[in-house]
Amino acid sequence: MCPEIERERRASERFCLDAGVDFFIDTEVEGATCIDASQTGIRFSAPEPLEVEMRLNVDGEREERTARLVWARQMPDGSVQYGLEFLPEELPLDPDTGE
Repeated sequence: MCPEIERERRASERFCLDAGVDFFIDTEVEGATCIDASQTGIRFSAPEPLEVEMRLNVDGEREERTARLVWARQMPDGSVQYGLEFLPEELPLDPDTGE
């Protein structure tokens, strides 16, 4: 399902994509600072955006990407939508030069 795409404010054009997504949160310990807390939740500040490893399964093809969490929004039906920004892919080292 692809909702209407609102006025574009992004650097890249959006398109609808029906794909399965598996995602993994890095288990490395990161430091953060609590802003406020209650019995039901916490708001905190981290020095860098949270990074997520993901696999997109499109038409039987798997693509692995790293992205950073940009926003999250709870929908009226209780589901949560997330906006993530893909990080630039690191190029493998050249075996001849090691660069």
